Amino acid sequence: MDLIKKITASLLADIIVVFSFTGCSLQRMIEEYSANKEQCYLNTENVTQFSYMGAAYTILDDTVSNGGLGEWVGYIRRLAAVDETGKILFQDSMETAAFQPPTDLAGCAQKAAYIIPFLNVYAAPNTDDYLIVDVNGGYHKAVRSEKVKDTDPVFDFKSAPSMIGKFEIDPENATRLICGGAVYQVTSEPVPADKLGSYIDIIAKSVTFDTETKRPLSKIDLNKLDLTGEAAGQGREMWFYTAVYEIYGTDKKEAVAVKINNCCYIAKRQ
Repeated sequence: MDLIKKITASLLADIIVVFSFTGCSLQRMIEEYSANKEQCYLNTENVTQFSYMGAAYTILDDTVSNGGLGEWVGYIRRLAAVDETGKILFQDSMETAAFQPPTDLAGCAQKAAYIIPFLNVYAAPNTDDYLIVDVNGGYHKAVRSEKVKDTDPVFDFKSAPSMIGKFEIDPENATRLICGGAVYQVTSEPVPADKLGSYIDIIAKSVTFDTETKRPLSKIDLNKLDLTGEAAGQGREMWFYTAVYEIYGTDKKEAVAVKINNCCYIAKRQ
């Protein structure tokens, strides 16, 4: 539950302010993701199921490799917070920062046990027997729910990515991330939608910092200054770090994608 505590403590305190950031153009992002692709929807009562073109699919534990992917046909692109039974309590859209209002989020976060990332949906090569969905860092087969057999291993939503909690904001420079001693500098270079890879970690933390020194401001600093810092001659900026992802074709030891204020940017290892 350390992950949930981190989200509750860091996110809930600043979520109202975060809503003021518009980030990338919403319309542009939606058009990029949805062009010629089918939007899929998670079953809020059962995180192992989703709908594709009006049909219900169940995600299996069976996975395929990159080479086993067919045509990219759809997308889910959501972080789902679920309870121990697999019921979705709230979702964060990777396109629109669609957290529920703070009051609802506070109640849900206390009950959430897992946060699961869902990305794209692919056809299976040379067969219509199943789809493939990128979930929790793996490419899982998904079959029509009415065709699921008792012997089919359903997706274990309680499994977690191995790198959860390892990326942290540099306490000396809010524009950098630290992971296992490695330092990643966030750049202004956006990550194209088709280059956004598998989910690596969730940060779910906002930080306000001095625009000149990049030093994070403490609560004492925040209480002394006005929202913009202009009264004290100090420029201030707030970043809301959501999650970290791989970049297709790039070793994560060299660079990763990080979602800040609802846009994904390249963070390069120093």
